[in-house]
Amino acid sequence: RLELVRLRQLRVLRVVGFFKPYRGIVALTVVAILAVAAIGLANPFLLKLIIDEAIPNRDLGQLYLYVGLMVALPIVTGLIGVGQTWLNTVVGQNVMRDLRNALYVHLQRMPLRFFTSTRTGEIQARLSSDVGGVQQVVTDTATSIVANLATALSTIVAMWLISWPLALISLGLLPVFLVLTYRVGNVRREVTT
Repeated sequence: RLELVRLRQLRVLRVVGFFKPYRGIVALTVVAILAVAAIGLANPFLLKLIIDEAIPNRDLGQLYLYVGLMVALPIVTGLIGVGQTWLNTVVGQNVMRDLRNALYVHLQRMPLRFFTSTRTGEIQARLSSDVGGVQQVVTDTATSIVANLATALSTIVAMWLISWPLALISLGLLPVFLVLTYRVGNVRREVTT
């Protein structure tokens, strides 16, 4: 069991090594994800300002400003999201190219015995499915994890700032959902294996 964990860690480190040449673009992607999460926090606060200040004070100027911001911020978020998706795709495709090139070099170094003892279709299927799986992790899963973490943390901060008692009640239910998610994840992992 311990060896399996170490083997997985080594594989992850090898894949992460392919990202080193693209550190700047990866950092910019993470900044874009964090910016989208931060801008997403503005709407609840704007809604609070509309309800607590603009409407009770009958201040149309404030109301127009807050509503205008509530319309403009999702547009800005969408534009940042498009840029983030583009950056993510650029990194993903470059990493995939580098991975395929490394795989090709590795195959060139394999002894002839490997190719005579292994079926050609099996080699090609492994290459396409393994590289495809890594591509899915690179382009979708890693970005989703970072985006979901940023959104969750920023949402918790916003909830706490708006109403800490309601935030405590909401966070009190979190362990129940975590246990359910963990159990479903174990079942899915067993089925997949």
